Amino acid sequence: MYLYLIRHGIAEDPDFLIPNLIASDEIRTLTKLGRKNFTQVAHKFQKLELTFDLIITSPLVRARQTAEILIDNQLSSQLELSSDLKPGGNLSAWLTDWNARPPNTAISRLALVGHEPTLSEWAELLVFGKVCHKLILKKGGTIGLKFLDRQIGIEMAQLHCVIPPKYLS
Repeated sequence: MYLYLIRHGIAEDPDFLIPNLIASDEIRTLTKLGRKNFTQVAHKFQKLELTFDLIITSPLVRARQTAEILIDNQLSSQLELSSDLKPGGNLSAWLTDWNARPPNTAISRLALVGHEPTLSEWAELLVFGKVCHKLILKKGGTIGLKFLDRQIGIEMAQLHCVIPPKYLS
């Protein structure tokens, strides 16, 4: 199975003057440039014939919008939300939920759309078993991991690819 960790596109800057910064961060949207650039990423995925059997996204607006661009470009027909993909998300909880699902051989390519540094940290844990802060995922970038079967776990992945957004746009 292949797991693709995809960082959301360019989003509005956070407004540090808003008293409830967490609420403000949750509703940040993609900018016009962010939509344009990530649409180019989706088109590059199409040219590479890279599709996803399932996309799971953070519920934050900018991540959902990024995932919807993938859906709109026919790169998947299935979309789910996971609070574990929010900034600072819990990999252990997500792994428990994922691995508890009934086996589904139809899922061979899974995409997770989320945030930094969460996605890079998850990738390092899945490959190396520890966070090294060596992988950095730029907005609109992708890290691809390969697993021998549907089971996903710490130190069970092989690094398949790291694709910066410049290559994809």
